[in-house]
Amino acid sequence: MPLIQELTDTYQSGWSATVALGQRLSTHVIPLQTHHPKDSLTNQWGPQAQALASLTISWDRTAVEKKLIRQNWPVAKQRAAAKYLSYIERYMDEAVINMYETGIPVSITLAQGILESGAGASNLARKTNNHFGIKALPTATGRRKIKAKRYDELTPQDFRYRPPAIGVSQHHDDHVYDRFEVYASVQDSYWRHSRLLLNSCKKARKGCYRWIWQEFPIQRQYVDLTEMAEIYQSVSGYSPKDFFGKTKVPYYAAQAAGLKMAGYATSKTYHKKLVYLIETYELWRFDVAVQRALG
Repeated sequence: MPLIQELTDTYQSGWSATVALGQRLSTHVIPLQTHHPKDSLTNQWGPQAQALASLTISWDRTAVEKKLIRQNWPVAKQRAAAKYLSYIERYMDEAVINMYETGIPVSITLAQGILESGAGASNLARKTNNHFGIKALPTATGRRKIKAKRYDELTPQDFRYRPPAIGVSQHHDDHVYDRFEVYASVQDSYWRHSRLLLNSCKKARKGCYRWIWQEFPIQRQYVDLTEMAEIYQSVSGYSPKDFFGKTKVPYYAAQAAGLKMAGYATSKTYHKKLVYLIETYELWRFDVAVQRALG
């Protein structure tokens, strides 16, 4: 996956002038009637949900493809891009609904889904419907076996998973003993991911992501990640300027940095890969559309 080389300000222009950017505005129907919320966050669809039933968006696959052609992307790279664009089209409704329910930006959800699942083509995604690399955590018994390096003795019962996961599956990631949650559907994977990012937790601890959406809200102005980067520096090992070479960045870049600060992934360039996907495929357009629709 390529990395973002230099942050752009395209989203700032698109915030107020989507038509001026050459993007066509279209009305996209979100199938709310087929979605059944699974928790108390939304016991029923409120009045705001009606705005999503005919969401006006400026994201356009054809326009993105033409942009990539103008940038002289080689054919092989365009084929890879086509897979990413198909993934976006397939799962954007789920990401939009999750943003309505939880506030997690569509751009972050889709970028993580593409990156973590290889646009749905990874072995883990195909076998488990797990599109976000969510691991099952070892129980006390499991931890003792792992500490003693008795990996062959580990069983599914040595790992715990949370609903709507239905089990665990072994896939080598950071360690040979890693187990990942298994879901009955990709929709369940999306639901689990958004709730993971909202888990109650103590700020400045690894695995705590809830603060990101409060500290770095969707907005046109750049946000400063200095304060939170300094709080998390002992956890992440990154100083404020280590993320992008500067501290004032677009909201989605700050959110991606927040995920890295809190240890969502071990890759040293995870945040830059997310931002590359968001800017290249203009995923921020979904965030703007949903925020406008919800007022």
